[in-house]
Amino acid sequence: MSGTIDQRIADLGIRMPEPAAPVASYVPALEHDGLLHISGQLPFEDGDLMQGRLGEDRDIDYGQGAARACAVML
Repeated sequence: MSGTIDQRIADLGIRMPEPAAPVASYVPALEHDGLLHISGQLPFEDGDLMQGRLGEDRDIDYGQGAARACAVML
């Protein structure tokens, strides 16, 4: 794969947000037996917390967007 990581992110159309300030005291990640446990990742869209429950007031597309927003914050 050629190019930089930043270029690949731009090619995928991903906009990197400013990291959110922690809202509590926690360990953001812990590795145990080769598995990474992640805590405290919340989905934000344009600075607003994405909220709702899939199947009740949100659809699968919204849930996938929320999951992507969390992943981008890692």
